[in-house]
Amino acid sequence: MKRLRVLSLSHYNNITELPNSFVNLIHLRYLDLSNTKIEKLPDVICKLYNLQTLLLSKCSSLTELPEDIGNLVNLRHLDLSDTKLKVMPIQIAKLQNLQTLSSFVVSRQSNGLKIGELRKFPHLQGKLSISKLQNVTDLSDAVHANLEKKEEIDELTLEWDRDTTEDSQMERLVLEQLQPSTNLKKLTIQFFGGTSFPNWLGDSSFRNMMYLRISGCDHCWSLPPLGELLSLKELFISGLISVKMVGTEFYGSISSLSFQPFPSLEILCFEDMPEWKEWNMIGGTTIEFPSLRRLFLCDCPKLKGNIPQNLPSLVELELSKCPLLRSQEVDSSISSSIRRPSHPEWMMIELNSLKQLTISSIVSLSSFPLELLPRTLKSLTFLSCENLEFLPHESSPIDTSLEKLQIFNSCNSMTSFYLGCFPVLKSLFILGCKNLKSISVAEDDASHSHSFLQSLSIYACPNLESFPFHGLTTPNLNSFMVSSCPKLKSLPEPIHSLSSLYQLIVYGLPKLQTFAQESLPSNLRILEVSNYGSLSTSAITKWGLKYLTCLAELRIRGDGLVNSLMKMEESLLPNSLVSIHISHLYYQKCLTGKWLQHLTSLENLEISDCRRLESLPEEGLPSSLSVLTIKRCLLLQANCQSNGGKEWHKISHIPCIIIDNKVII
Repeated sequence: MKRLRVLSLSHYNNITELPNSFVNLIHLRYLDLSNTKIEKLPDVICKLYNLQTLLLSKCSSLTELPEDIGNLVNLRHLDLSDTKLKVMPIQIAKLQNLQTLSSFVVSRQSNGLKIGELRKFPHLQGKLSISKLQNVTDLSDAVHANLEKKEEIDELTLEWDRDTTEDSQMERLVLEQLQPSTNLKKLTIQFFGGTSFPNWLGDSSFRNMMYLRISGCDHCWSLPPLGELLSLKELFISGLISVKMVGTEFYGSISSLSFQPFPSLEILCFEDMPEWKEWNMIGGTTIEFPSLRRLFLCDCPKLKGNIPQNLPSLVELELSKCPLLRSQEVDSSISSSIRRPSHPEWMMIELNSLKQLTISSIVSLSSFPLELLPRTLKSLTFLSCENLEFLPHESSPIDTSLEKLQIFNSCNSMTSFYLGCFPVLKSLFILGCKNLKSISVAEDDASHSHSFLQSLSIYACPNLESFPFHGLTTPNLNSFMVSSCPKLKSLPEPIHSLSSLYQLIVYGLPKLQTFAQESLPSNLRILEVSNYGSLSTSAITKWGLKYLTCLAELRIRGDGLVNSLMKMEESLLPNSLVSIHISHLYYQKCLTGKWLQHLTSLENLEISDCRRLESLPEEGLPSSLSVLTIKRCLLLQANCQSNGGKEWHKISHIPCIIIDNKVII
């Protein structure tokens, strides 16, 4: 070990400190402690004079570095990203050959580094995050940082602590002096307290800048001319609570006839802008965002002006909590066959490339023109649009290419969902539709095959009662999930006819009267099922579990099911099982019988939320078991401890035992 040169302890969550014996690793060149719970490095680590790389990223408990870290004279790479460092030791300034210093914490105290000390690291490259910039009290310190000359820095974050602004003008001057090299590719500015941004931000000389994030700048009332950043591809603006208008200054030099703003921008996100009311466009023949593929407008409650009308490259549009983006009269050029008198304003946009549309938390939205959706649209999501009524009343197919539809807590007026509306739909997800009673197909459509549908998921629909009486004509359905529907009495039968089904999840259906009366689909790989009041031992035998030779994962909820399996003289479970999860046993005190013992392929067993469970089968667990996980089973957890637990002898042979998220062996 003394000659060890490379050591990685990354992701070992139980590491909180290092032993002093580390001083013996004098030949160590590379030490990776990232993603550990280490709180403090021992002073002896400063004697590893040959160390060249020290990685501490995502050590969320690390708050300080050793004072003598400057003794690591050969150190070239020091990654401190996503740590909780409060101060940088003064001696770190001795490490003038550093090429990587991912985090720099500014101090105004004598025991830490000031911003000007950055000049002592001329070789920095890659990522640099400078935090606690509110501690810059001398403008000359910001000048001495000389960021403009650090041409190898690709990504820069400039961060103040939130709600610490003492002098708005001073913060503006500090940011002015922290102008980075024009080679910069990514820039993030957080919690800046000035009222306006410096002139360099948005300057066309930053020809390499591809990513820009501005967030939490509470006092800024306008945006810089970001349209002049010719290579900018991703722009995120959030938490600018003083901005009321995004005007033409946002685009840049619009006086030039040949000027094209945002020529490369692909992703644009405005979020948490509570006072933003107007978004002005350049007008005329100018296309403000010719390359924009994804547009997100989230939590902008006062925004009601125009939004871009010509977005030829748009693939994804998300609108969330923007209630004043209300409807307008339909343009006369739109087909007169559309019956609704008005449509959402954003449906008037040229969306010739749109593939994904998400609409969220627009309570005022009551109608949605499916007829106007572009043929390119593949995915449509509604979240918290409770008053929306978007399905046609008649049971007729809609001319659409929609493949994925998700409805979350929306469409409260919808009582029935007709599968035939979307002829090429592949995935349907419905959650929290309060009045949905049925999933239906037309009576004369019973023989029609909805051959495109591959995934059907329905959750928390309190009034759902039925599926089509004659079953689902979905030969390619591979995933079917239904849960938390308290009035549902039956599932589509015969369910074994769904020959492509590999995942079946049904739980939280207390009134379910029948289930898999003619066996389960033979190709099932994942089965999750919970106990039902009327479920009997004889009912389980009809499932044909033993013959499901592809079944690899079984999740069982409830006392009744487990009791039925334990009572069987011969196990009903197939040898193909690799993983079993038993949960929510409220009355069971012990697991008994040989129903697990014969499972020679079983590798993972998880037991959770069994409050009275105390013991495991006396017959033992399969020798193939490699991982046993026990969660939220206080009595069983106590009995499975290695130091005297009465169940320990039954599990001591298992290579990995996890109790309450802690690995005990």
